[in-house]
Formats: sequence, structure tokens, C-alpha cells
Amino acid sequence: MPCCYTIDLARSLVLSRGWGVLIDSELLAHVRALTIDPRFVRNFHQLADLRDVVDVEVTASTIREMARLNPYGDGSRRAVVVTSDLLFGMARMYQILRDDPADELEIFRKLDDGLRWLGVLNAREELLSALSQVPPIPGIR
Repeated sequence: MPCCYTIDLARSLVLSRGWGVLIDSELLAHVRALTIDPRFVRNFHQLADLRDVVDVEVTASTIREMARLNPYGDGSRRAVVVTSDLLFGMARMYQILRDDPADELEIFRKLDDGLRWLGVLNAREELLSALSQVPPIPGIR
């Protein structure tokens, strides 16, 4: 899954985007890159836009590892936007596997619903424009 993220410091918001085929190593590389980013703060919110993911090759052990590596903390709201039933199920599995999460995570089928829940619907075009211009994370296809 080629993926990227950008951090909107003014909104305390991480914008993550994935496309293509979702695979274990790239999913883990994304969370690890975010974790060491000096701009990242644990209480930031997140929009994870996975609408352009066309296939999934992720193991249950990777979902468990993602839950263990969760960098988000108290006060964080995370909206995951998916279009397929398979991605919805994987996001739901991740949601369930997080041990006593301090962050709130919701899964949405429509982008506007996720943006509304995060309180940034009014900035939709600006956020999507910023996210579309970010290059993939180094080392990820």
C-alpha cells in the first residue's frame, strides 16, 4: 500500500492516506514513521483515508501489532474511512484489539461523516488537497 501522511499542526490533525494494495510491512512502516516524527503529538486527531485501497494482504498478527504500537493517546479522535466490507472488518478488528485505548476510533463509510465527527468538515477541500500532495513515506513503494 503506498501510503503517506501529513500533519496539520494548526488543527492538531494527522492526515493519513493509503491506496493500492494494503500489505503488512507498509502498514507497520506507516505507524513507525509517524511515531518517530518530531511533529507528532499523542493527542492529535487523525483522518485515515483508505478509500483508494483496492486489495488487502494483511495478516491478523499485523493487526495485533498495529494495536500494540498505537501511538495515539488521551483526547485523540481517529476517523478511519473505508469503502469495502473487508477493510471495514479489518478496521473493526483493530478497534477491538486495542487494549484499554485512550483514544477514540470510529470507522466510517463516507468521508464527510468522518470529517464531521472530527469537526473539520468545513476544511474538506483544503485537507484533501494537502493530503494529495504529500509524497509516499520513504522506503514505501
